[in-house]
Amino acid sequence: MVFQKIRNDNNVAGYLLAFLGFASFSGMDVISKKLVETHSLSQVLFISGIFTLLFASVLAKPLGGFRVETTKILFIIIGRGIMSVAMIWLTLFALTRMPLAEVYSIRFASPALTVLLALFLLKESPSHLQWLSVALGFMGIVVILKPQGNLETIAASVALGAAFAQSISIIMVRAWRTHSTPLADTLIPVGILVAITGVFMPNGYIPPTYREWGLYAAAGALLALGRLCLTYSIRMAQSSVIAPVQYSQLLWGLLFGWLLFSDAPTPTLLAGAALIILSSTIGIWDARQRREPRES
Repeated sequence: MVFQKIRNDNNVAGYLLAFLGFASFSGMDVISKKLVETHSLSQVLFISGIFTLLFASVLAKPLGGFRVETTKILFIIIGRGIMSVAMIWLTLFALTRMPLAEVYSIRFASPALTVLLALFLLKESPSHLQWLSVALGFMGIVVILKPQGNLETIAASVALGAAFAQSISIIMVRAWRTHSTPLADTLIPVGILVAITGVFMPNGYIPPTYREWGLYAAAGALLALGRLCLTYSIRMAQSSVIAPVQYSQLLWGLLFGWLLFSDAPTPTLLAGAALIILSSTIGIWDARQRREPRES
């Protein structure tokens, strides 16, 4: 089974899987942005989540089946699911009080928080280059989004809470990576998301058209792919290696915005993107350097 063949501490493969995973999340964001023009966000998350569960279930056997070793681990995975839901809803609340650029600036503090949490909770020791990678990535985000500094206190705290929830979720996968299958790590959090959004989905359900059903299916497939790639990457690589890859998600957003919504990048955007690319390049180079001594 694929699950049994995973090698822990494979930083390079984990880094590349994380890159693919965040690209998948960006693709889902593009589709969701289109769907919320006519449907509520709760409906979009609910139906997309249903498709995610279906696609992940089809891959049950190669993903090691649905196995959780202990009840304790089950509760840990459920905790991750709650963190995922918290991240989504806290972000949405912040967006009702603050501009998008300011919310994203705070949300992208998650990689730095992940490195810090890994240092204290997992006893990982980030290298100087990993710290540099995180710092450069954050600088790139600040350059691109240009926060104005007039943050609303409550909303800013909520956005930081969303970043913290995401970091906790990543740390939980890393800490208990060998006690459950990737399928369980994927299905349980998405199942919680579906359950909660189903409860809060408004009565004004709008039946999707055939085209919209296709978009829902694509969004569900991308969410499944993204979660699986991220789950594998965190199992294989150190949290401090994976953290800077999150910045690449903004690059995909810039690319999709340019190609699909005619949002041509400005010189400021390109400068920030260059910092993010440099961040990722340093991160993967450092991952290779840390792997080579173990294989020699």
